[in-house]
Amino acid sequence: MPLNQTATVFKSSPTAYLNVLRIFACLMVLTVHSGEFFYIGDKGQIIREHHVWVNNYGSFMRACVPLFVMISGYLLLPIKETAAVFYKRRFTRLLIPFLFWSAMYAIVPYLLGSTNIGQMWHDLYTIPINFAPSAGHLWFVYMFIGVYLFIPIFSPWVQTASKQFKQFFLLIWVITLCFPYIKTVYPEVLGEAFWNKYHTGYYFSGYIGYLLLGNYIKEHVTLSKTAGFILGLLLVIVGYTITNLVFAHQLPFAKDIPELELSWSFPTLNVAMMATGLFLMFRVISFSSAATEHIMAKVSGLTYGMYLAHILVLVQLFPIINEWLQQPVLVIPVLAISTFVVTYIGIKLLSYLPGSKYIVG
Repeated sequence: MPLNQTATVFKSSPTAYLNVLRIFACLMVLTVHSGEFFYIGDKGQIIREHHVWVNNYGSFMRACVPLFVMISGYLLLPIKETAAVFYKRRFTRLLIPFLFWSAMYAIVPYLLGSTNIGQMWHDLYTIPINFAPSAGHLWFVYMFIGVYLFIPIFSPWVQTASKQFKQFFLLIWVITLCFPYIKTVYPEVLGEAFWNKYHTGYYFSGYIGYLLLGNYIKEHVTLSKTAGFILGLLLVIVGYTITNLVFAHQLPFAKDIPELELSWSFPTLNVAMMATGLFLMFRVISFSSAATEHIMAKVSGLTYGMYLAHILVLVQLFPIINEWLQQPVLVIPVLAISTFVVTYIGIKLLSYLPGSKYIVG
């Protein structure tokens, strides 16, 4: 090499870890759904005999959905284009694949003989209203559509708000995260009644807090990676402990799945602690080669399509893996990983088709 030339040193992108976090969150979703076979019966009744590993795995994995919203808040807020451009770009990627796979969850069960033609048509024409019974996981997309619709409205405030004003918003949001527990004692809070479901903190509640939290971490968290990792680990441990213990406490007397899943609700303080902790922990990740970073980005780019399609794979793999391994401690992670791999391969192959962005996102 000539003396006046120097080797190019690869520098990992500061946001590259978000691709790894998105992949991990996708695997977490698959683990949550893998565990459902062991505690939700055919008619929605609670199955209690496998509760230990359902709880051990499921309690940790509840951070999955908040992580997706936080990543969006980190990357998108404040938006740099007009609302019209934002909606066109984002909803092309979000809505068209969603409609395609929503139709698949109506059609495929009919083709497999598990539903009749009347149910198929019902599931198709109700897509604008809600998800089909065989596609319960698509609730997430309906929620995400609402978040995306709100981003251009929320963005100007985020751009001009001070750190202290954002903290004020997040403080009220954190208070609302305690409401699921308060409502076990007082079912209606801060003005709620049968004629009014909009309590005092309603407009600060739900997933919008995770959106702002992602932006807040980007703009205002200045901890070193090591300090952030330690704080994040503590948040995960405390959040997980609360989540696990409350689930175990609910199990003996819970009359239905919502009551059992009290601490598994995504907008709860304990789940927010785990999501925040994982976000901080993953910040330590960087790549030493462009090739590895590129691979992670490619896999991450397919996770939306994988999310949409994975239930079709999961329900086919479960009886095979369950008969082979039998024990939930093994079945749940093996089923999740197997579903991840098979779904990834399927979505990757679909991505080579012309116009594949309308299928895989």
